[in-house]
Amino acid sequence: MNKKFVKNILRLLLLAIVFISSTVAMLEWLVKSKFYFTVNDDGATTKFNTALLFFLAVLSLLISNLKQKKSRILFFTLSTVILIISTLTILQYVFTIDLLIDNLFMKDTITKELPGRMSEATAFCFMLFSIGIMSSKSNSKNLLKVTQHIPISIIMLSFISLISFGLRIPIDSKTVFFKTMSIQTSLTFIFIAVLLFYKFPYFGIKRAFLSEYSGSKLLRKLLPYVILIPFLLSYVLLSLINNNYVEEQFGIILYTIALIIFSFSYTFISAVSLNRSERKRKDLETDLLVKNQELYQFKDALDEIAIVAITDENAVIKYVNDNFCKISKYSREEILGNTSLIVRSDHHPESYFWDAWYRVASGKPWFGEIKNKAKDGSHYWTDTAVVPLKNKGGNIKEFMSIQLDITKRKEAEELLNSKYVKTLEQKNKELEQFSYITSHDLQEPLRTITSFSDIIHEEYYDKLDDHARQIFTFIKKATTRMSNLIKNLLDYSRIGHKEELVDVDCNLLIKEVKSDLTNRIQKTNTLISTNNLPIIKGYPTGLRLLFQNLISNAIKFSKKDVAPIIIISCEKKENYWKFSIRDNGIGIEKEHQKKIFSIFQRLHLKEEYEGTGIGLAHCQKIIGLHGGEISVKSKPNEGSTFYFTIPHNN
Repeated sequence: MNKKFVKNILRLLLLAIVFISSTVAMLEWLVKSKFYFTVNDDGATTKFNTALLFFLAVLSLLISNLKQKKSRILFFTLSTVILIISTLTILQYVFTIDLLIDNLFMKDTITKELPGRMSEATAFCFMLFSIGIMSSKSNSKNLLKVTQHIPISIIMLSFISLISFGLRIPIDSKTVFFKTMSIQTSLTFIFIAVLLFYKFPYFGIKRAFLSEYSGSKLLRKLLPYVILIPFLLSYVLLSLINNNYVEEQFGIILYTIALIIFSFSYTFISAVSLNRSERKRKDLETDLLVKNQELYQFKDALDEIAIVAITDENAVIKYVNDNFCKISKYSREEILGNTSLIVRSDHHPESYFWDAWYRVASGKPWFGEIKNKAKDGSHYWTDTAVVPLKNKGGNIKEFMSIQLDITKRKEAEELLNSKYVKTLEQKNKELEQFSYITSHDLQEPLRTITSFSDIIHEEYYDKLDDHARQIFTFIKKATTRMSNLIKNLLDYSRIGHKEELVDVDCNLLIKEVKSDLTNRIQKTNTLISTNNLPIIKGYPTGLRLLFQNLISNAIKFSKKDVAPIIIISCEKKENYWKFSIRDNGIGIEKEHQKKIFSIFQRLHLKEEYEGTGIGLAHCQKIIGLHGGEISVKSKPNEGSTFYFTIPHNN
């Protein structure tokens, strides 16, 4: 439950108690009933004037916060009446005169001594109350600092009467000042003093009592002890003395010792509790420092990558980070105090922003892409999240906008959606289809030529001379080479078709390639070494062909009478894996290093090294399908190192 609500209920309850008790007391005086105003065994009563002033005090407390002029006049009138009656009563005691104020409103026929006259203590408390409540409306801080002690003074005077009643001190043993102040009057003064205390501003003694600082908490904790323990000890002491169990002097000694013991015990318990609270506070401070440090780190990290702005509930910008100024090209002074209209472009319809505002105003975050306009007229895209920030009461007080610059991505999307790119994609599809159909259809006539040449070779080989036999040998070699070229072209056109990205363990892939090339590896005494290769996202068939071609080439183009050594390694970069395959082969001239990745490009005669010149073209296409790049570094007779990259996000 809300603390403020509870306090208001308690104040209303106290006002109701004082109002009812004072009204009942006045009515009983009117009907001459002795139910409420004569409850004290010692004869102290609540006089009619006392009940009347309590009634007026309640009214003045009720209307003290009203701002209307008539209310203010009534407030000061009531407070002045209380001051006049109480002051005149005190003057009667001081100068031993009768100013006809005691029985002015109701004649007292019950009290024998000074009928109708309230006690000195009662009159003095009413005088203090009237001064206190009138000064609470003052604008003078110095006056308020002094008069805010008035409620405490009233409470202390009332407690003296309460304690004397609680200790059963006879009326003849009381001082003249408190002799006829009744118990109900004392309690009622405590109630209106508490109500008066809350009328003063929150500083000075009020802050000392009510704040959440350690000193105020300790004061509130010690207050019950300060009031109750001395009272109980005094009650016990008087009981022992009145029943002749102890002498007065020895009783005072016992009282002193008991008060010291209780004081030490209560103070010790309070100190332990305060130490515990202090340790918790320090732990919380340490934790808060750590959390603040983490928040600063989060903020620094966010400022590095994002555009951040904070607006008030009316969408007026009150904070921007450096990235906002950098991207928008406005200075911070130009941005603060404006709304997002300062960077709004005409790309989106007005309804787009109204939908966003309606969502965040209802307390929900909004996500979307926005095209903004910088100060120089250029445009930039942001992936934007707008989050409403709420206070403890659950009401929206601010909005935080976090934006990521996606201009390059949007430009790429626009390029991909452009007519040029779509046309290029269509041409590539047509080219791949043409390559597939051509290479596939060429196989049939080539097989026919091969079959007939084989038949002629078998049937007429003995009848042919050496020249004819050599011609048939050339035909057989040419058709075989043509078949290999067509097969490789067909394989090239099929790369990347009907295959999905999966996790590929490169260590296992190299092991399989080495198994396929076992004969060549053993025949050439090739040594292949690898470090711990990663698991990557890729097309398994294409990657296998990639490693197989590069390893095969390293074995094929080795130096004469030198065993090939192939070292395969990989290192992780920020956005990609970088592989390298290094050999100790014959190397490549610098002017040929770009040429080797073109289809059907050969640097050596087929009599020197077998092959069709399409293997590295395969490699380049495979790497291109993965979104990477391939290159080579080499020197003649010093070996070659092939590098290729595979992005992480594949």
